Amino acid sequence: MKRFLINSVTFLRIILGLAFFWVVLFDFNVAFLVLIFILTAISDVSDGWLSRKYGLESDAGAKFDVICDFIFIMLSTLSLVLIDMIPSWFVLIIVLKMLEFFITSGQSLVYERFGHLVALMFYAFPIFAVLVNDRLIILILAIFITVCALISSAARFRQKFY
Repeated sequence: MKRFLINSVTFLRIILGLAFFWVVLFDFNVAFLVLIFILTAISDVSDGWLSRKYGLESDAGAKFDVICDFIFIMLSTLSLVLIDMIPSWFVLIIVLKMLEFFITSGQSLVYERFGHLVALMFYAFPIFAVLVNDRLIILILAIFITVCALISSAARFRQKFY
């Protein structure tokens, strides 16, 4: 029952990603988007905390967590790409970074600090873009995050294969 609750909290991020997508495309409301983002962040922190509290951490749970994070990040970013707020190439960067993460992790996910920071940037970028709503600042930040992602990926590949 506890594992089901934790997985439900994790899965909530997919539903919140769909809600973010819907609000951006059909009822652009900054307050709703901020609320969705806050609920998503609470979900992300809570599932890990609950897993540790009840001793239910697992590789499968960690992978499910990362996949739900990825889906939320993709839905929120893609929605803003569709209204031309975020450059479309940024979606490719997210997909490539996710592929690199799984390739370099193997069976058990391998986290490192800089890569975790890049993931947090991916997570926060859509809500930052909504709040700032300045094309030049959004473009500069997208380029900055991309450079950070490339550095992180290069370090992970070097560590894994050399």
